[in-house]
Amino acid sequence: MFLKQLNLASVSRLCAIAFMAAVLLQSASWLAGDSSGFIASAYAEEEKKKKLSRAEKKAEKEAKLKYKNAVSQRRKSVGTTCAKRLTKVQEITQPEEGEPDWALAEAELKSAFKRGCRPGFEYSQLNRYLGYVYYAQDKIELAIEAYLALVNEPEADEQQRVNTRYTAAQLLFVTEKYQAAVEQLEIWQDEAVIVDPGGRVLLARGYYQLDRKGDALSLLNQVVEETIAAGQIPKEGWLNFQWALFYEKDDYQSTILVSNRLLTNYPKIKYWKQLSAMYGALEQSEKERLALEITYLQNGLDKEKQFIALAYQYLAVDIPYRAAQVLDKAMTKGLVERNEKNLSLLGSSYQRAQEYRKASPVLEEAAKKSEDGNAWSRLAGVYLNLNENEKALVAARNALKKGDLKREDLAWMNRGTAEQALHCYKDASKSFGKAAKFEKTKKGAKSWKAYVTNEGDRRNKLISNGADLATCKKV
Repeated sequence: MFLKQLNLASVSRLCAIAFMAAVLLQSASWLAGDSSGFIASAYAEEEKKKKLSRAEKKAEKEAKLKYKNAVSQRRKSVGTTCAKRLTKVQEITQPEEGEPDWALAEAELKSAFKRGCRPGFEYSQLNRYLGYVYYAQDKIELAIEAYLALVNEPEADEQQRVNTRYTAAQLLFVTEKYQAAVEQLEIWQDEAVIVDPGGRVLLARGYYQLDRKGDALSLLNQVVEETIAAGQIPKEGWLNFQWALFYEKDDYQSTILVSNRLLTNYPKIKYWKQLSAMYGALEQSEKERLALEITYLQNGLDKEKQFIALAYQYLAVDIPYRAAQVLDKAMTKGLVERNEKNLSLLGSSYQRAQEYRKASPVLEEAAKKSEDGNAWSRLAGVYLNLNENEKALVAARNALKKGDLKREDLAWMNRGTAEQALHCYKDASKSFGKAAKFEKTKKGAKSWKAYVTNEGDRRNKLISNGADLATCKKV
């Protein structure tokens, strides 16, 4: 896997690529991928017309004239009367000036059914236009009805039937009639000479909506692999759909494959997040951390739990200073709350990194917010490392007073160490005696107790003989 090859230099390059790459947006609607081109091209025609300059309009008029001539050639099986009615509808829906009058076009087509056009092929052409006119007016149900009438017309042009069946299926999706949509798409797939992969993906979506998730994944896998085999790049939406299907199956290994493809062809921060989460689910900690780190380096983390997770990842591989940096910056930006738990994590990270000057104010803030003595106990250890023994003693006392300690033995050890440093040897002996009751510190505490007892006796004798030595400094 490529993540094994990542290092800091490659991470930087990946970040640069991620920021410089153009963001690819996927379509928000299935209708944007209309393989028949009928609805999509008609809509695009209207939008394009609004933006054309006068010179372009002139060129467009000439193109329309050629189009009308071509239409006339295609209508050899349409009678003269019906052809005139269709031409009139075309002029209404594609006026040289002004906006289309869809209501008038609808009325004209309905009239042509009664007079001017005959059942059979001519009716199929009327339904083709009527479906388009209904769609333009957002009369989706009626558009479906018209398109299906063409599809079911025995004398309809075969290619038009195939294309219109696909259009009807798309509209059935819009109305959430998934069973009917799937039925039409399955027939379309059998009839079409060239089966558009987008249509097959749409069919897979239909299977998913009908809870045929196995069929959906099988078909989608075929489309993706065939696309790759053809030297093409699967669409981002297809890969996202594939990822979701694998995820629902708890097939995390396959989601990683899909995430890698997404990152290769559509590099976005969210896919690094996905990849990190999947490696986490597979308990592949190193790869999880690398993916999460790349996300962080691209400023892609935006939730507190993500920063906390990354900090713990760094601590797990013994990089405490990096963990502290991540948390500190996130707190400064307000992305991680400065509560007792998070502050304790930050303080202990600095402590493990031996950054005691940075650890002490953080742990003190955490200790003041804490309901137990754990932060005070850690703070006592930090103060001892800074040789601030009076503060260490106060912190150790506070830790024991608040209680509910995870390591009470360490609190007593810290207290005894601070008392010994302040020459309070009797107090230190008592504290080490308390620590000796715990198995983890028993041996060390006994040694310290013996030492401070002997040292206290020795110093007392020297003082009795007139030596000027420091005595216990009460705090």
